[in-house]
Amino acid sequence: MSSMEFWGVEVKAGEPLKVEPKDFYMIHLSQAALGESSKKGNESVPLFLKFDEKKLVLGTLSTENIPQLSFDLVFEREFELSHNWKNGSVFFCGYQAAIPENDSGESWLRKARRGPVILQ
Repeated sequence: MSSMEFWGVEVKAGEPLKVEPKDFYMIHLSQAALGESSKKGNESVPLFLKFDEKKLVLGTLSTENIPQLSFDLVFEREFELSHNWKNGSVFFCGYQAAIPENDSGESWLRKARRGPVILQ
């Protein structure tokens, strides 16, 4: 039986955050949301993911129109989250769960391609 628990982090302005899943666990990244800001306006806030030394854009938040964004990403290795919003933090959440094993003791995630598929 696998255990599952809430997972969430705050990524502060100008401070990229490295995330390392616990051994035999995966992190399912489900959502990002802008924190509170004292400034008004309609800023665009790109969200970045660094994985295997490749920096990708996950999406773009907007203070007025798109304050939150949904994902369906799974990681079992270290990754880094960042953004370029100078007026506040971005909050990422999801859950962490034990990696399920098949009858031979091999995890389904280890058999699959690791990390996001990067199209070039």
